[in-house]
Amino acid sequence: MSGFANPFLGPQPYRTSERDRFFGREESTRKLVRSILAWPCFLLFGPSGAGKSSLMRAGVIPLLEEKHEFRAIRVDTWLASQEPLEWLVQAMFADLRLGEVPTEMGPNEALDEAVRLAERRSNRPMLLYLDQLEQLLLPGRDPEQTDALFKGLVRLVRNPFRGLQLVLLLREDYLGRFRERLRGSTELMEQGFRLGPLTVREMVDVTRRLAASGVPAQHWPTHEVLELMLQVRAPGQDATDEAEVQAAFAQIVCRALWEERAAGRTVDGPVEAEPILHRYLDATLEGLGPLAADARRLMEEHLVASDGSRALLTERQARAALPPGQAEQVLSTLEATAVLLAGEHHGSRYFELGHDWLARKVFDLRRERLRHEASQRERQRERARWRRLRLISMVAVAVAVTMGGLFLWALRQAEQARNQSLMSGSRELLERGQSAMAMKLLLEIRRPERIRGWATLAHGALAQSAPEVTFRASGAVYAARLSPDGQHIVTANADGTAQVWRTDGTGQAVELKGQRGPLTSVAFDPDSQFVVTASWDGTARVWRADGTGEPVVLEGHTGAVMSTAFGPDGQSVVTASLDGTARVWRADGTGQPVVLKGHAAQVQSAAFSPDGQSVVTASEDGTARVWRADGTGEPVVLKGHTGSVVSAAFSPEGQRVVTTSTDKTARVWRADGKGQPVVLEGHTGAVVSASFSPEGQRVVTSSWDGTARVWRADGTGLPRVMKGHTAQVQSAAFSPDGQRIVTASWDGTARVWWAEGTGQPVELKGHKGVLLSAAFSPDGQRVVTASWDGTTRLWRAGGPTEPVVLRRHVGPVTSAAFSPDGQRIVTASWDGTARVWRADGTGESVVLRGHTAQVQSAAFSPDGQRVVTASWDGTARVWRADGTGELVVLKGHAGQVTSAVFSPDGQRIVTASTDETARVWRADGSGEPVVLRGHTAQVQSAAFSPDGQRVVTASWDGTARVWRADGTGDPLVIRGHAGLVTSAAFSPDGQQLITSGEDGTARVWRADGTGEPLVLRGHEGPVRSAAFSPDGQRIVTAADDGTARVWRADGSGEPLLMRGHTGPVQSAAFSPDGQHLVTADSDRTARNWTLLSIPELQRHLRHDNKDCLTPDLRETYLREREARARARYAGCERAQGRGPS
Repeated sequence: MSGFANPFLGPQPYRTSERDRFFGREESTRKLVRSILAWPCFLLFGPSGAGKSSLMRAGVIPLLEEKHEFRAIRVDTWLASQEPLEWLVQAMFADLRLGEVPTEMGPNEALDEAVRLAERRSNRPMLLYLDQLEQLLLPGRDPEQTDALFKGLVRLVRNPFRGLQLVLLLREDYLGRFRERLRGSTELMEQGFRLGPLTVREMVDVTRRLAASGVPAQHWPTHEVLELMLQVRAPGQDATDEAEVQAAFAQIVCRALWEERAAGRTVDGPVEAEPILHRYLDATLEGLGPLAADARRLMEEHLVASDGSRALLTERQARAALPPGQAEQVLSTLEATAVLLAGEHHGSRYFELGHDWLARKVFDLRRERLRHEASQRERQRERARWRRLRLISMVAVAVAVTMGGLFLWALRQAEQARNQSLMSGSRELLERGQSAMAMKLLLEIRRPERIRGWATLAHGALAQSAPEVTFRASGAVYAARLSPDGQHIVTANADGTAQVWRTDGTGQAVELKGQRGPLTSVAFDPDSQFVVTASWDGTARVWRADGTGEPVVLEGHTGAVMSTAFGPDGQSVVTASLDGTARVWRADGTGQPVVLKGHAAQVQSAAFSPDGQSVVTASEDGTARVWRADGTGEPVVLKGHTGSVVSAAFSPEGQRVVTTSTDKTARVWRADGKGQPVVLEGHTGAVVSASFSPEGQRVVTSSWDGTARVWRADGTGLPRVMKGHTAQVQSAAFSPDGQRIVTASWDGTARVWWAEGTGQPVELKGHKGVLLSAAFSPDGQRVVTASWDGTTRLWRAGGPTEPVVLRRHVGPVTSAAFSPDGQRIVTASWDGTARVWRADGTGESVVLRGHTAQVQSAAFSPDGQRVVTASWDGTARVWRADGTGELVVLKGHAGQVTSAVFSPDGQRIVTASTDETARVWRADGSGEPVVLRGHTAQVQSAAFSPDGQRVVTASWDGTARVWRADGTGDPLVIRGHAGLVTSAAFSPDGQQLITSGEDGTARVWRADGTGEPLVLRGHEGPVRSAAFSPDGQRIVTAADDGTARVWRADGSGEPLLMRGHTGPVQSAAFSPDGQHLVTADSDRTARNWTLLSIPELQRHLRHDNKDCLTPDLRETYLREREARARARYAGCERAQGRGPS
């Protein structure tokens, strides 16, 4: 960080050279100076980390030296190999420049001689400053040697020499031992002063002053620093400004925060100290090198309790837990860095972790290690079991004539063990973000239809968006671009080469070699026939994409070329360089380039306008400039940013320009420079990329604050903040249809977001290094990413199990259902409307508007021509599904209507209400309804049996009830849920019921009420709805835990989880063919999911990723020998037309 001066020191004392930044102890300094001048010996004590050493070194000693001309003798530490009194004498002779220590004298005589010589040579007073006296009281120190020092000091105090002052520093938890060792000689303790930690209020002032004293100065808001200091207050203290602060941790956190902000990496929102301390712990352990594993195990095994709290460990125990000879280095490092705090108790030292946050981090590390070890043990057990079973099978073969049954049993057991091992391996790989390799392992499992949980795991692997193919380079990949025809990818590599790959993953890469420095930028021409590359060697080159012929070398820049692009006609190329110019070249290399000169600093980027007539450049001089591409006329200078301009791009119509800057803003300008720019303000870190949406009405920005934001280009309204990355976001771009955005982050992931901000992003993870770029394919269906880990990956923007998302409602969606033909979906929402959609999400929805309160449910009639809705306005309404014609209003409930559905013949409707009744109406609204009365709380749902003769209701009174639809007779009461019953429905054959409840379960009952129910457990919150599949073999549930789950109706196996909603899932229903699910969510969306059969899952697992299972994974999970694993891998690569990498 050249040019920066961090004013925060971290966990180390201030020195005299840092006195100008030693704030907050001015009054203590003056008080201590007065006491030192008044008394021959003074004891300064206080808790560890209170700042005793800093006060002396940066406050007291400089003042004594300057104002009172003191000569200072310092002893900061006490070596175990030196007798303390001799060590003190050596320090006095050295600091006072008295020459060599007389060898013929004993230590006491030499001490007296040092004082006499110092008096004779100068009449200036002397300060004898002895720090860390507690080191002399530790177990293992020779008590006689320590006593000799103390006696020597007592003699100096009793027989004071003129101008000699003693200051002793001691941790307060050692005061008792110090007093015992003095054995009644109290002279060294008669005058003392306790220095306590600074309070939160005091530290807020100190921190703000320190931040402002750095280079460059930073100005931290009081409220922000107050919140930060409260986070690092001493354990057990109330969250007030009088609480004491743990200064070492405050320094660690503030030092890291200052550096992040100096580098422009500020993260939006409140500052959290805990992750900073976690990173500090990681760095401390890394600094121990080969001893890191021992230090980590010491902390994990001995310094955290089973509940994650801090545990105490004596020094003897700590040393015993570490390898011989390494304890001193490990313990001293951890103590010096404040990871460990040391204390004294009953004559021995003990250690504990420095903060509860560190304890939580160590606890998490321990759990992670234990999980890994358990997984390893499980794999070893499975391998051992497999070996045993293989042995059994071999034996069985030998006796197959007489024991054929044993042979078949052994084979089945061996296969089962192998399959379970592969399932465990797949789960482990998925947890590590290696979904592509998990997919390959799942394909190795035999007869997956018999394996419990296989389908769920396969859906999970496909939903995790594995790359279609991974392209490998020999070093970091700085950029990757898809060709306009979508057939090829070109990469810009750190080794100076570009590689052109086929997007289907087959064949060898075409390597474009010749440039002598790392490539910075790469692009295809509009026809996908040529590639242009830019390099640190100061050249750009135009190549045929198939690698034939010689490249056209564009040379003339005197600095690195940072960006390059073809013009819209493919006949010209623009380059931007650190030499402060941009140049426009003919792509065939003929003629002289047009030199665009005028920037006062390096040019970061250059881009053509859509018509190719203009070029916009971005420069570190704080301006962007719009030039005529032929170089004529004067450029339009876009000036206003207060930092470097990082990027600049034209709008689709070419009339505007968007720029980004390290000043944390983006700006939208008229390309002709007229008027004032629209300033897009809100990021808290440098803004590093910006681009317009395809229609030009929106702008997406990415920032080092870890977010991307979508703005209206005219600056009105608030931006949508896309938050979730854990490091700076390097790029963000719209999809060609403007509906989605892809971001690339230094956290190693790319994410695909809906531009309007609804739903969860699709996370593209698997890279092992920072991402440097991410871009959509021309059709918007795929994303290409480039990473520092040396790979480029091509991904589907949405996996095969990615649902169709229906978004237009402006309130939570409360229900969703398919039409009888499965081609449409109807949704109900709290925005007061219902909507009828095409199931594939295309086209515009039909809006059914008229209710005066939120709509709670909506359902089609059996012929699909009508829709019935239920609303909290107290009515149900019957609409034509196309929105035309008159509607029928069913009015009569004395409360809100919570559900409404048609009978199987479409002639009747049953409604449920908060008035504790259900009602059966004629669908045309004629006549009086049949009132089903008996529940003692609101009725949440009502549904007909398949034959239309019965109705089942679910109520908040904790029961479901089965009624005759004509209202005659008494209902059958179903009890068993431990709370509210939220829904109830018949099975397709009418023989069973499914209910859902607030108790987190769904239950399958016999419709006649006999027997015990089958209980489906697993949701982590109330279950809002449950329904059978059309064939009655499956059940789908929707719950507040944000998931829908598909269960076997008999309760066997594992449920299939459908994840993706960001709020409670209100309802879920099957399509008529049972191949799809529609869910409704509080996040204002409905989603149409595809349920894949096992053969379909296998097909997707096989074809959706072209990577091959690597040799090391084949050895680990398939238990292949090295030679066989490598041969199998090579065979797989050859089958793809590739050579093994």
